[in-house]
Amino acid sequence: MKKRYIIIVVILLCLTILVILELKIYFSPKGIKIDKEIYPITGIDISKHTGKIDWVKIKNQNINFVYIKATEGQDYIDPNYKSNLSQALKSEIKVGIYHFFRFNKSGKSQALNFLTHCKSDSFNLTPVLDIELWGNLPFYKSDLEIRKEINEFLITAESAFGCKMIIYSNRDSYNRFIKGEFLHNPIWLCTFNKNPQLPDSRKWLFWQHAHNGKLAGINGYADMNTFNGDMNAWKKYISSLK
Repeated sequence: MKKRYIIIVVILLCLTILVILELKIYFSPKGIKIDKEIYPITGIDISKHTGKIDWVKIKNQNINFVYIKATEGQDYIDPNYKSNLSQALKSEIKVGIYHFFRFNKSGKSQALNFLTHCKSDSFNLTPVLDIELWGNLPFYKSDLEIRKEINEFLITAESAFGCKMIIYSNRDSYNRFIKGEFLHNPIWLCTFNKNPQLPDSRKWLFWQHAHNGKLAGINGYADMNTFNGDMNAWKKYISSLK
C-alpha cells in the first residue's frame, strides 16, 4: 500500500510539473519593451477576461487599434463581444474581431459560428483566426487533419467576408500548422523574442509582444501588439482596407 501511495504521489508531481512547463511555454506573461521609434503603432486585443474597459482612457493613451474576441469553437460567443465592439467603435479606434479555433471541432462549423454572430457587424480591420496550442490541449487529430480544418474555416469565412483573413499564431503553432501553408494570409505573430522573425521567409503584419501590459482604463492586464511599420505605412495599410 505504501509503495502504491508513493507511485501515485510521483505521478501527480510529474503531472504538476508538466502543467507548469506548459503554462510557461504557452502562456508566459513576460512581455518585452519595444522601440516605438521603429514600431510606433500600438494595439491591444481583448476578451471577456479583460473585464470592464474605459474606452476614453484607452484612446487617450495612443492606442491605434483593438482586436476583440468574438467567438470560439462551433457554438461559443464571448459574452462581452457586442458591448466591447459597440464601445470600441464609438471611441473611433480601429477595430477588428477574431475567432479562437478549436482543434477538435470542424472548421466549417466554426466558420459558421463566427459568421452567424459577426458577419453583419461593423468593424474596420481584417478579421483574424487565432490558431494556438494553448487552450487546445489535449486534441485528438493529426497536424494534417487540423490544417485541413483550418483551410475549411478560411474557405467558408473568407468567401463571406470577401478578404484573406489574418492568422494569429505563436512560433510553435506556426511551425506545426501554418508554415508552408496559407501563403496569402497575413500573419500576426506572438513571440517574446526581441527579434520577431517568422521561422521562414514570410513577414509578419502584427506582433504580440506582451500579455502583461498595464493601461489606464483596464483593471487587469492587456495583450500588447504592434504593427510592422511606421505611421505612414499604417495609414497606407488602413487605406488599403477600404
